[in-house]
Amino acid sequence: MRYYFHLTDGKEVIKRPTGIELPGHAAAREDGLLLAREIREGKVLPGRKWDDWFVSIVDQHGHEVDRIPIALVPAEPEFPLK
Repeated sequence: MRYYFHLTDGKEVIKRPTGIELPGHAAAREDGLLLAREIREGKVLPGRKWDDWFVSIVDQHGHEVDRIPIALVPAEPEFPLK
């Protein structure tokens, strides 16, 4: 299934038109968490305050399947867990 990752603060929406094929909602959530973490850390779309923003995960049918608050996404662990 194709998933799209949009950014929203509830008033404004930044649509990312390029979706990605993923095996399901769990995989889409993992990609959404990664995107939220990269935005929060300034690796993607730097120079903007993202505290009240979310990554909205939308499936190919236009249904929102998850919403991840950028400010609350946990930091990447310094040492990967095995």
